[in-house]
Amino acid sequence: MSTLFDYHKLNKTKYMEGFTQEVPLQCESLKKIMNENRITQAMEIGFNAGHSADLFLKNNNNLQLVSFDLGQHKSVQTGKTYIDANYPNRHTLILGNSLVTIPEFIKKNDVKFDLIFIDGGHDYNVAINDLYNCKNLAHSNTIVIMDDTVIKKESVRFYNIGPMKAWSEAKSKNIVHELGSEEYEYGRGQSWGKYIIN
Repeated sequence: MSTLFDYHKLNKTKYMEGFTQEVPLQCESLKKIMNENRITQAMEIGFNAGHSADLFLKNNNNLQLVSFDLGQHKSVQTGKTYIDANYPNRHTLILGNSLVTIPEFIKKNDVKFDLIFIDGGHDYNVAINDLYNCKNLAHSNTIVIMDDTVIKKESVRFYNIGPMKAWSEAKSKNIVHELGSEEYEYGRGQSWGKYIIN
């Protein structure tokens, strides 16, 4: 099995929605963020077919990654099988609604992540709660990335509205300090920063 794309093709699993590795400029940006920061512990909300997990793990040999996902699609298990075969003992997948699983994880684990990538539910309520809940898993230098935010109004798609509103609110309420924001194509972009830890 050479790539995750090939593995999904072989297993006839379909991509249910957009994924990070479709956008080469975003991949380069994520690699740059990882290389400029000491990232050894990372988490993501939204594993889906495993593309962002694959990107993170293959570009950092010291990375341990925890992924949270609803687990509704066949592509999740196919992606997990590939990740475990190619990055043994470096990935944990927690299935269920992040509004439940993240608070449960916080109660049971005393861990702070160096990188938090939020690409889960696009509804505002889910996006804002994911963003706020993850603050409990951050230290003062944690990089938090909110996927699916765009800069230009004409680039907004329905799936950008919730994440953009959540990110904007977190900035205005001094929950996060934005370090950067990029748009790659219509509807595709990300913003990143650090949680303001009091």
